[in-house]
Amino acid sequence: MTNKKLLFPLLIVLLAQTVFSQTIESKAEPEISAAAKKQAVEFLRETTGEIGNLRTLENRISFSSELASLMWFHDEKEARAMMNTVVGDFKQLVTQYDSQLNALGAEPGDTEVIYGGFFGGGDQGDRAKLMRKLMKAVSVRQQIAGSIAEHDPQLAFDFFESSMQLITNAKLRTQVEGQDTYFLTRLLRQIAEKDAGKAVEFGRKTLAKGVNYEHIELLKKIYEKDADRGAEFAEEIGKKLKDSKTDANNYYMLGSFVSLGAGNLEKAKKDKKKPMFTEQTLRELADDLGQAILKSEELRGTEYLNEIEKFAPSRAIQIRAKINRQNSNAAANKSVYAANSTGIAVRLPPPPPPRGIPVTGNEGDASGVSPDEQLSNGLASLQKKELPKEEREKAIAQARKIITDMPNKTAKLTALSGLAAQVFKLGDKELAAQIMAEAQSLVNPHPKNYQDYLEVWILASGYAEGDTEKAFPILEDTIFRLNTTLGAFIKVAEFVDVSGEMIEDGEVQVGSFGGSMVRGLTGGLGMANGTLRNLAKTDFAKTRAITNRFEQPEIRILAKMLVLRAVLGDENKPESTEY
Repeated sequence: MTNKKLLFPLLIVLLAQTVFSQTIESKAEPEISAAAKKQAVEFLRETTGEIGNLRTLENRISFSSELASLMWFHDEKEARAMMNTVVGDFKQLVTQYDSQLNALGAEPGDTEVIYGGFFGGGDQGDRAKLMRKLMKAVSVRQQIAGSIAEHDPQLAFDFFESSMQLITNAKLRTQVEGQDTYFLTRLLRQIAEKDAGKAVEFGRKTLAKGVNYEHIELLKKIYEKDADRGAEFAEEIGKKLKDSKTDANNYYMLGSFVSLGAGNLEKAKKDKKKPMFTEQTLRELADDLGQAILKSEELRGTEYLNEIEKFAPSRAIQIRAKINRQNSNAAANKSVYAANSTGIAVRLPPPPPPRGIPVTGNEGDASGVSPDEQLSNGLASLQKKELPKEEREKAIAQARKIITDMPNKTAKLTALSGLAAQVFKLGDKELAAQIMAEAQSLVNPHPKNYQDYLEVWILASGYAEGDTEKAFPILEDTIFRLNTTLGAFIKVAEFVDVSGEMIEDGEVQVGSFGGSMVRGLTGGLGMANGTLRNLAKTDFAKTRAITNRFEQPEIRILAKMLVLRAVLGDENKPESTEY
């Protein structure tokens, strides 16, 4: 996996900046007209046709599932038909790989052979190559489930669970399913958003394979949506934990649940809600945790001693006694060693202050407020309608002074763009233009490296907040320059990626990275929505045309999807980073 760790983040960075990455937070996104949304739906259908020209089936499936998810917001019947096609293509893909693997006859080996490497690293045999293709298909499966879950979580779960039955070799299926744990619990969290009861029902199935750390977040989400259902699921977890053999290898996870339950118990009493765990369950879990800590020779896990003391005081007494014995023995051994070494007692220096506590006393101004906090507070004050004009001017002047003193150019550029956006909203277009001109003076008009490109994007995003028409030529020029860089980068990646994990047939495998690059970028880069919506609101035709300036087909489609999600996505739902 070393190859992905080194090269994949670089590719993600380039793609993220390519498809309008945004660093300026926008509190309120602009409304998109009905006419623009109608144009966007036609744009979506046009993009669907373009996907058919991609070389790899994995990319076609991944992109198509995302487009079906976006269509769902406007025409559920058409979206379901699109998704049925996606599922059919996926089944065909997995069935093909399964048949080819079975034809080779050999049993699957350990997971190391799945992954290739740069310059021929890893197993390059036929079985290993097919296994790597199968694992890419598993990532595409996560992509599909994530797209469906946005609209029909239960259907997504059913697809996710049943699709693995396409792998007929039981040992291989178990090996592949081992890659699902992290994703599956996150899928259940999304189900809990719409139906806590279903999340509990499906959550029980995942407990059959054992409790893991992901169940902590799932429990929190279910309890947040429905306290009674959360308590029901918590008791299921408690039973599983009590039935499992607790030892020094899993006390941290057990301690996390005890700590969560202890905190929730106090809050539930105040809120007059049913707690996650009953006091009896917490007593039993705390006792098991205490026994696990006592079995540990190094007494690891003592950070949970307060919880143990509250629910299992006798175990806490035993732990403290063992701590005292070990400390006494350590002190005796230290004294003997010191006497034998020098015969001189040495006074140790005082321990350093806890992390996070300032020791210099000179951060910020006399009030102890840092420059960053002053700037943040100043920008926040500008949003108050009742703020008098003189106070606003004072806040703006103070913000500009703080920004001028910033040593980091990128941070200064970001701050200036954010300040200009606020000033524009106040109605002072002339002053906002002056501030943006100051920001533009910091940017290299002929970007060469990543930092240059990043700063150009920040500048374009700043203009998109206020003087949108000026953002279009900046974006067009930057994309023209970036095409050459991206083309060269992909060529280099293809040269070193012998196993074809990242690049296949000259095409970036967008839909199969890390579970789903499509989902990660179109959802995780929801912070770009403010900029994209501003562009689309000003001139949808120009915004649409910008995406066509990307030369690499899969990157061009990815840019189009970001525009489509910004315009057609659920306006009332914050973008998720689940997938």
